[in-house]
Amino acid sequence: MQWKWMASVLALLPLASGAEPARFDYYLLALSVAPAFCEDEPQRKKRFAQCRNLSEAGFKALPLTLHGLWPNRADRPHPVYCGGEVAGPFCRLPVVRLPAETRAQLGRAMPATVDCLDRYQWAKHGSCSGLREADYFAASATLTERVNRAIGGEIARHMGREVSLAALRASLARADPALKDAVTFDCSTPRTPIPAKRRPMLREVRVYFERHPASGEPGRPLAFARAGHRHYNSGCPEGRAYIDTPLD
Repeated sequence: MQWKWMASVLALLPLASGAEPARFDYYLLALSVAPAFCEDEPQRKKRFAQCRNLSEAGFKALPLTLHGLWPNRADRPHPVYCGGEVAGPFCRLPVVRLPAETRAQLGRAMPATVDCLDRYQWAKHGSCSGLREADYFAASATLTERVNRAIGGEIARHMGREVSLAALRASLARADPALKDAVTFDCSTPRTPIPAKRRPMLREVRVYFERHPASGEPGRPLAFARAGHRHYNSGCPEGRAYIDTPLD
């Protein structure tokens, strides 16, 4: 009986170390505009395989790439590292174990898996979701595909020039109306040595989702105002954003 009791306790240990969901209110899906990310610091083009591999054709095929899916709280610090891992070099973190189909889907949505971004995102954020690795990353990739279907084409069409946030929101309203008021746009000026590229660029698109009360997975799109975000424009002057290209 004693051994059976100990076995039961040991079986529960993984849950106690982070498989149980943290308390959080909604999910935030962060999607990167890869050329702007890679342009931000000169060493990124050499340091990260995702930047070395970036091409015009690849950008047109997937304008928004998965940065992460983050369990967030409305009025408290967001939960992180719920599995007990600590920050450090991404590729020194434990390997994420996924079925082949999910691994392939994630590889398309998150090119930065070549730089072990999936390991970091799981350790820091996914471990707080209460989901299994496979379910967490399948949901992340599926949502990335959904947003790209809605506005990816409009972003790619403006590569190398400016686009208005109003045009992007109009694309959302036409293609996927539920997303329109759930999306915010983040612009920043890269720290690039190329003078012509020192201009506000669309750097990230962020999308809010409810947390499904039963499954704990991302649910319906959540209006950004309900998540405490006051406006869809973050740093884009006069509501316009430059879409950078992978070309120097």
